[in-house]
Parts: sequence; structure tokens; C-alpha cells
Amino acid sequence: MKSSPRSYVIRAVTGAAVILVFTLGSVLAANINIGDTSGTVEFGQGEFTLKACDSWIQLNLLTSATGEYGEESEGLSALTGITIEGLDAERCKSTKFTIESIDESLNLLPLYRTDGKSNLCSSSACSIGRNSEAEIVVVISATKVVALDNPDQFHQLTYDDSLGIYKITFTKPAQLARDITNLTIQSSAL
Repeated sequence: MKSSPRSYVIRAVTGAAVILVFTLGSVLAANINIGDTSGTVEFGQGEFTLKACDSWIQLNLLTSATGEYGEESEGLSALTGITIEGLDAERCKSTKFTIESIDESLNLLPLYRTDGKSNLCSSSACSIGRNSEAEIVVVISATKVVALDNPDQFHQLTYDDSLGIYKITFTKPAQLARDITNLTIQSSAL
């Protein structure tokens, strides 16, 4: 028994409607807003973050030559700094950013040593707040000056105005770059 052309059209339209409903449902499920009632939206994980004062900010790891920090780093690179790309000081004035590193078990990792030792924390134990630090705080003043909140001889901030990249470097790194699963960046008003 042959189906009529009208039956074929009805099945085709019904099939297209089903596909449209499932497609629309998945699009609606993907468009989730996170934020408060004032309309600011902030979300971040890993390398990229969206921030209410800026359209995007990218964090990148800076690494050393392999094996530079003792035998525990043989063939591996230490985390010697972090770059910040896309930060708009004009739009983010009067803001404080806190950057931290997390391992695969969601533990906070020290970023740099403050005791002057050249060993990484994997070979010479680190205690956050005592001989190492786990966060970097970058502040943008009301006059749009970008600086470290507490600069010292163990970490510095420089800016390459030709590329628009801020670079935070550590003189005594604490971790191998491979041990860092996520970089987090959180913001707050000054």
C-alpha cells in the first residue's frame, strides 16, 4: 500500500517540528545567566573568565626551561609567572582581582616561595603564608593604575604596552606548571 503525498507531507512537517523543539530546548538550556539583580554577570573557570567590567580576560602560564629548578623538575617546566591579556583598566577601575592556582584534587597550590629557596615545593615543603604565597592580588585604582597589591622581591608586575599584556613573574617558583589544573580569578570592588 502506497502512502499518499499528503501523508508524506504531514510526516515531514511533524518530523521537522520534533527536531525544532529538541534544538530549541537545547539552545534554551545553554543560555543560562549567572549574576545578581543589577545585571552584572561573572563566571570563570580555567583560563578564561567573563567579568562585569570587561568582556573577557585571559590568564596564561609562564614556564621556565625544563629541569631548571632541581631534579624534581627534570624534563618539566616550573611555573615562573602568569600573563593577563585583555584587561581593560578603564572599564575595571576601582577593582581588585585575586588569582589562585588549583590542582586536580581542588587543593590550593602555592604560586611562589618567599623564603629565598630555589627548590620547588615538591622537594622542599611549603607552608602557605609562612614560606610561600598562594594568591596574587592585582588592583586597579580609581585612576586606572594597575599594580600588585603587595609587591615584593618574590613577585613583580610588568606591562607590555605594545601587546597589552600584563606579566606577573616569580623569582622563586613553587610549582611545576603541569601540577596546575586551574587558575581562578575573582574580583571585588576596592
